Amino acid sequence: MRRSRSSLQLGMPHTRFHALGEASLLAHAGDLQWSALGEATGVPASRQRDAEGRPVYASFYYVEIGGLPPEGLAAFGPDDRVEIASEVGRFGRSMMDGFHRLHRRDDPDSSSSPADPAREVPFLRLSNVLVALGGGPDDLRIATPANADVERLPSLPAEPDSYRTVKLARAAGRFVDPPAGAEPLWEGARRVDYEINPDRDVNGVGLLYFANFVVFTDFAERRLLHGDDRFTPFEIDRRVTVARRIGYYGNARPYDRLEIECDAWRVPGGNLLFAHRVFRASDGRMIAVSSVEKHLEGSPRDPLGRGR
Repeated sequence: MRRSRSSLQLGMPHTRFHALGEASLLAHAGDLQWSALGEATGVPASRQRDAEGRPVYASFYYVEIGGLPPEGLAAFGPDDRVEIASEVGRFGRSMMDGFHRLHRRDDPDSSSSPADPAREVPFLRLSNVLVALGGGPDDLRIATPANADVERLPSLPAEPDSYRTVKLARAAGRFVDPPAGAEPLWEGARRVDYEINPDRDVNGVGLLYFANFVVFTDFAERRLLHGDDRFTPFEIDRRVTVARRIGYYGNARPYDRLEIECDAWRVPGGNLLFAHRVFRASDGRMIAVSSVEKHLEGSPRDPLGRGR
């Protein structure tokens, strides 16, 4: 794995309600992974092209956030300095996998592996597949850049297990089953529509930005919880991620609309567990699955499934 270290001074752009913002964190880690690809190959990721001259894009197909303490992302806040230890490798010539571990600046121990169960620390795992961009979100094909040597990125010994994980989640509609004793917040899945904002939701190549899928699913949660008198506005505002997984199966045009299905449970200990399925309205195709555990400010906290 290619190893690097960086630091991040948290400020208002990175935080929400005094906690580290999840979408901002994913965006930063995604940029670190893209930068690693460019630095290793000698060609910036945005300038890599296939043999036909089409842009090659490191598309994210899996995201995991885990290893957080019981308070989740509220463990970090404004003016904290975070040291990030990153490891990125490739499998074959079109697949990448990376871990990004978060340490406070005064944390003396940064030697353990990102996945080392002996010392669980906050981490992000991001998996990519290289694709060539064609005429739109339906025209993405696995590709290899012709003007950059991806083999300069260290090779992984086996295919990332995240690839199988996202396949299983696609079939099941979630990554995590509710544990014994979980109480559903409502019967069956509820659906919320989301109008894509082309001025905010797309990335530099005109696709829905991977980190913004957190925003889409958060929007659906908020809409549904606001209609439930069991939750106060304070609790809804301060629900904080403890662990999350997202699998990506497609994208959407900027003028499409998203339909988000949501199941929800209160799990033993008081946290909330959500399962989301994101569909594009134009053809009904499912383009993402997310499972996330959150705690509510002031509620008992008992994290579930961190880093699994």
